[in-house]
Amino acid sequence: MINTNSPRRQRRRVTDQPKHSVWAEVNKKGGYIIYCGIRGTDAKTIVGGATSRDTLDYNMRKAKHKMGLKLS
Repeated sequence: MINTNSPRRQRRRVTDQPKHSVWAEVNKKGGYIIYCGIRGTDAKTIVGGATSRDTLDYNMRKAKHKMGLKLS
């Protein structure tokens, strides 16, 4: 038997969900600060830092893994 009292649910589209990402910004004192969150909004978290460009790539991969994002 079909329940007619329940409201019909709509499927959520992938584009409706906010995209979390990891990015780095240059620090004023030198080095980089690594953030995770939704770009263009105030919702961001500091996940790490790096002192040089070589360590930045490694720490970015660590931060993506830490936040559960796909490594690309």
